Amino acid sequence: MFNKIVWTSSAKNDYFKILDYLNSNWGRKSARKFSETVTKQIELISRMPRLYPVTEARKDVRRCVVAKQVSLYYQESKPNNEIIILCFFDNRRNPDSLTRIIQ
Repeated sequence: MFNKIVWTSSAKNDYFKILDYLNSNWGRKSARKFSETVTKQIELISRMPRLYPVTEARKDVRRCVVAKQVSLYYQESKPNNEIIILCFFDNRRNPDSLTRIIQ
């Protein structure tokens, strides 16, 4: 069974910023590879929402490392069978800023 995927506006914004950065600084091939990786991870999450570990900040939010530098944070909404993509986070940033984002 597949869960419906819902993106927050923040997650969409993060995603397109990353793609723009990769395209500008590393080329189209890198941006395409990142996009394909995200798509594959979201497909896995859609089928197996509990595949990735919960975060310390919130036990209902899970973290998927998409690339060494970027993690995807998501939440399962059981009554609606939805997966909510909350944000993409640069793992090199201060983790305290993530706590504010997912609260």
